Amino acid sequence: MLRVILMPNLARISYYLFGAIRRLDLSRDKLEKYKNKQLRKVVKYAFENVRFYHDLFKASRVNAEDIRNTHDLNKLPIIRKKEMRQHDRDDLISKDFKDQKLKSLTTGGSTGEPFSVYICGKEDDWRKAIYLRANITCGQRLRDRWVAIDVAERAIETSFLNRLFGVFIREVVPVTWDRHSQLQAIARLSPDILDGFSGVIWLLAKEAEARNIEAIHPRIIFGTGDLIDKASRNYLEKVFNAPYYDQFGCAEVDRTAWQCPERLGYHIDEDSVIMQFVDKNGEEVAPGERGEIVCTSLFNYAMPFIRYGTMDIGVPMDEECPCGRKLPLMKVVEGRSNSFLVFPDGHVVAPMSFIEILKAFTLAEEIDRYRVIQKTKNLIEVYVKKTKEDVDEERIRSWLLANILEGLPKVEKVDLSKVTFEVKFVDEFPLSGRGKLNVVVSHVPAFS
Repeated sequence: MLRVILMPNLARISYYLFGAIRRLDLSRDKLEKYKNKQLRKVVKYAFENVRFYHDLFKASRVNAEDIRNTHDLNKLPIIRKKEMRQHDRDDLISKDFKDQKLKSLTTGGSTGEPFSVYICGKEDDWRKAIYLRANITCGQRLRDRWVAIDVAERAIETSFLNRLFGVFIREVVPVTWDRHSQLQAIARLSPDILDGFSGVIWLLAKEAEARNIEAIHPRIIFGTGDLIDKASRNYLEKVFNAPYYDQFGCAEVDRTAWQCPERLGYHIDEDSVIMQFVDKNGEEVAPGERGEIVCTSLFNYAMPFIRYGTMDIGVPMDEECPCGRKLPLMKVVEGRSNSFLVFPDGHVVAPMSFIEILKAFTLAEEIDRYRVIQKTKNLIEVYVKKTKEDVDEERIRSWLLANILEGLPKVEKVDLSKVTFEVKFVDEFPLSGRGKLNVVVSHVPAFS
């Protein structure tokens, strides 16, 4: 039985955070030993307690004792979201957690393939601690005013104890609000830390400049979700007069890599997740070469992820960061500046905002995948692959169009009078040349 430490959330997060910060000073050898020890624990646990992995190991003729280090992970096949979605929840969840209340995280924003991830409270606190470590490294302080542009549901994650002691209070400005309302709320909250989806923050900067709003002066900006280009990052820094640090991750294993103030590359949270970079044949690439990022979580026990193919592309680096921290570095090469939707009236909508408005991920039982392609400023096509042949196409079409036609004018103030939306049903989607299926792709340039 996995032992759970019973302590209030803030105390447990603090405990994990202090340990995570101490590990930043470990030598490469000690960090490697720590990582491999955690790997052996999670592999053994998954084999003994999760039916999906027990069957996978048996089919691969691999025992848990065969996995001693990162290199040994190559004895296992790469697993993918599509494969896991074919199994029942009980096959993917540890038997220790089947009767426990777990937090559900819905993914599919970046790939258009809805999927639910389940974590326990202990794992949720670990995620928060690892997340905070990067922010603190970049200069965030205990009592900084912290504002995030995020989904509204995340507002409840700041606990009573956080507010009681006045530490790490994260105020949420909903991503679905219109830009003017977001700017008004941010100006009122006067953040030291501005955090959220990079594309949305970029649009806020454009709006702030257009309206000549100078009341927002964060000390630091953190961005995630959308990988915006260098020129756009420089623009953010110019408008808000603050350094911008990019962060990278996915819902399955949370934040996995981050920029420190040196910004040479992205530090990989190697004490929390093992990241391998593999070619199309599943072989690990050399430093400096592109490869798909394959993740093994070292903290997911309720629902483990071992050799999980993310379909994101990265480049492992062998340089050491001038900051002195020994966490390995990577580069992210899958820039998604072609994911912003541009409308005839001049409005630009970030992909995460559009995905929230679309709400296709709420139809996970009916939609296998979806993809949005903007052909021109006047034509946007929504492609849908159903989970089953007998799914009601007209119901899905009506749902998606209603969300778009009601949500875009309301949230983004977009004039849709000259825009046509078409919902089409397909059997399969082709991957991009880099092996990624971005859910929003636009053929209309936004960054100009």
